[in-house]
Amino acid sequence: MKKIMWIIVCLLFLTATTTGCWNLREPNQRAFIIGVGMDMTEDKELEISSEIAVPAGLGSSQVTGAGKKNTFTVVSAKGKDFMDAGQHMQAELSRSLFYAHRQTILIGQHMAEEGVDTYLDMVVRNPKSEIRSVVLVVKDGTAKEVIKAEPTFDPFISTTLGSQQNALGMKPYYFRMLLCDAFSEGTQPIVPAIKADPDRGYVYTGSAILNKDHGLKLVGFLDPEESMYDNWMMGRQKNLTFTTLIGKENKTISLAVQSLKHRTHIKMVKNKPQIYISLQGTGSIVENNTSLDPSKENDLKTIQTRLSQEAEEKVRKLVDKAQHQYKIDIFGIGEQVHRQHPEVWKTLKPHWHKTFPELPITVSVHLRYRDPGQTNSSL
Repeated sequence: MKKIMWIIVCLLFLTATTTGCWNLREPNQRAFIIGVGMDMTEDKELEISSEIAVPAGLGSSQVTGAGKKNTFTVVSAKGKDFMDAGQHMQAELSRSLFYAHRQTILIGQHMAEEGVDTYLDMVVRNPKSEIRSVVLVVKDGTAKEVIKAEPTFDPFISTTLGSQQNALGMKPYYFRMLLCDAFSEGTQPIVPAIKADPDRGYVYTGSAILNKDHGLKLVGFLDPEESMYDNWMMGRQKNLTFTTLIGKENKTISLAVQSLKHRTHIKMVKNKPQIYISLQGTGSIVENNTSLDPSKENDLKTIQTRLSQEAEEKVRKLVDKAQHQYKIDIFGIGEQVHRQHPEVWKTLKPHWHKTFPELPITVSVHLRYRDPGQTNSSL
């Protein structure tokens, strides 16, 4: 009995000494940052723009007219680095900044041209910072322009930007993926790009190429179609739709591909790598304006061959652009050499930027149909 009483007393003592949280901050004491924009001013100063949630406006999303309240506000400040700008921003707010709910990081083009590696330390070092934030580059404009845009469907533009990548069939490009690409053996970061639009807030424009060997500086851009093929080659595209012209009448046919596969094989010939890239896709015919009937073997072969040839031609043009215009490995081929031939990679790695443009790269694309659709020939 005494032993039981002693245990009860100990438990009561522990309960009294461990309850409570002396440094707890209530939600109404925090300013929740939903998105962040990073820009470089003309005088080479960092400018941070934060999209901050306004809780009072979230419950009034259905209200229209004068009674409607904003769901967010944007506060901007300049500084020597991220945290210095944050301190200046904090001086304008009555609530403490909270980064754990940040969904998006936008990088203005001028900022990307200067190089962003110096300013990303805070994102990694701060334990409250969200590394699953979607990263995008703003082409021909500033991040501040986009972060201020009014969203169409969501309460925050940052939420919209992340959702659109899924809608385009892409895997969202998170900050942690940027880190993985930056620290990988032979992959250069390819970041989704958008452009400010006065009517819609922004439009998707493809991808931005960042050179990790030169401070993550902007090298150039890929258009939306080129970005789609690059994502396919990197395993970052979940689905896509191909449309091509067939026959003398030049009528269109479209194939919606849900199953995408990719493979990069490295073959060593006299200690020199030869690259073989194979892309495969299977999907359904979602529109057929031609006189071809997919239920007929010859017509089906014509359709599949034409779709494959056109996709293969575009991939080859993208490879040529990467090798001879940008001269940078945007396909992760160096990483594949490192995995498949680690000993060879040791000798190639120091001068990979010179080796990549000279590599013999063979591309093959094979598209197949799974379901001809509700009808065979065109209505």
